[in-house]
Formats: sequence, structure tokens, C-alpha cells
Amino acid sequence: MNAADPTTVIHAYGLVPGDGPFVLPDRGIAGSKVRTVAFHDLEIVVSDLPAESFGETAWAEHGEDTRWVTPVAAAHHEVLQQLVEHGDVLPLQLPGIYPSDEALIAALESSRARLQHAWQLLAGRVEWSLQIFPTSAPAAPEQPAPRSGREYLERRRSQQDARDTERGRREAALTQTHEALAHGAAASVVRAPLDPAVTGRDEPMLLNSAYLVARDEEQRFLGLAEELHDHLVAAAGMRVEVTGPWPAYSFVGAEEPHDDDLTGMMS
Repeated sequence: MNAADPTTVIHAYGLVPGDGPFVLPDRGIAGSKVRTVAFHDLEIVVSDLPAESFGETAWAEHGEDTRWVTPVAAAHHEVLQQLVEHGDVLPLQLPGIYPSDEALIAALESSRARLQHAWQLLAGRVEWSLQIFPTSAPAAPEQPAPRSGREYLERRRSQQDARDTERGRREAALTQTHEALAHGAAASVVRAPLDPAVTGRDEPMLLNSAYLVARDEEQRFLGLAEELHDHLVAAAGMRVEVTGPWPAYSFVGAEEPHDDDLTGMMS
């Protein structure tokens, strides 16, 4: 166990089973060595980092700077991603900085009940993310100019009615898709759709959700997602994009398995 050293800090990535087997990544943040610290029947995966570059002062100065945070977050994720490919992992959030192993253990000890609950939910399961986007809509046929103000207003009402009908049909299809996938998952969550400025895409994100899936149920889940994708493309002008498996970021601290209310969460 590392004693406090003012020149270094302990960065915690996540927790893995203490009885293994797990494969530690070769390197972590800034090329640091990855090691473990015992915590009851689990192991905390950590790196020792220079305090000057990654301590509390550095986070206070640079924590809002995406150019500084992005490579740190990417390396943090890469460690967790490598771990989840070999077994269970409970991811810890950034920044996870502690002055010593003892301070890290004390901090986790104070949250032990919550961590045990989270571990029971996450063990044997991984996160799959799902996003739904519209496919390209066909161009509306050109119409002759209205011959009167009445015809103009009637055409506007008709167009609005068509948009309302389409919106209702789209929301029903999104709800059915989410519920079908959530039904077989241990837990699910619906998040706010990402802005096109974040996704880098012209089309809006219609649904942004995640599902906690048992490892032995992954093929069934992916098969169902493919079926739903084919249906949405053919019937509703939407497509499903599934990514994973990921460490269960969306479910750390989840209370109980549940289906989510999509009200207000879909574009």
C-alpha cells in the first residue's frame, strides 16, 4: 500500500473482482503504470500520477478546459474498456484523485453500502447504448401557389395536421422500441438527445438510451435491436445505432432496474 507522497496522487479508475481473473492494462493516464489496491473482496484499479500535473490544483485550473480533460478522460475510459472486455468492472467517475491508498480506501469505505448495491446490479452485466436518428425524408412535392387566402390557410392547417400525425407516429415507434429493449434488460435509462454540434451530424438525434444487459443475453439483445432497426427503417423512417459493450457508466448509483419514462426526452 502506497503511503502519502506529496509529489504523487492516486487516480482511481474502477473496481474489479478480487478473486479475478482480470487483465490489467499496460498503461493508464499519461502512460502511467496500472496497479490494484485491495478493498474487501474487490480490487481498486489505480495509477500513481504526478501531483503537479494531475492533483487537485491541476483539476481546479484545467477541469473546464476540454483540451486538457479530453485526453485524461479518454485514457480513463480506455483502462475501463480494456477491463470490461475481460470481466466485471464498476467504473468510478472523474476526477478520482486521492493523496494516498489509505485516503482512497477511506473514501470508498464511507460509500461501501452504495458500492455494494451497485456491484450487485452491475455484476455479470454490461452497458449497451442506443441512438435513433431519422433517415433522409423524401422531398415534398412542389405545389402550385394558393389561389386565395382561404386556400392558403387550409393548406397550412393540412400541413400542420400532417406534421402532428407524423410526430405522434414517430413518438409511438420510439416508445415501443425502447420498451421492447428495456423489457429484457436489467435496467435502462433514457438520456437527453445529444445536440448536432456534439454528434457532428445534420440529422437530429431522436432517442438516446442505454441498457444494462447480462453478458449471456447480449446476442439476444443485439438480435432484437437489429429487428427493431429493420422495422423502423421500413415503417417509420428512422434507424437504430447500437454501440457497446461499455463499462456501465449510466448505471453506477442506479437504485433498481426500471423502465424509463420517455416523456419530454425525445426530439
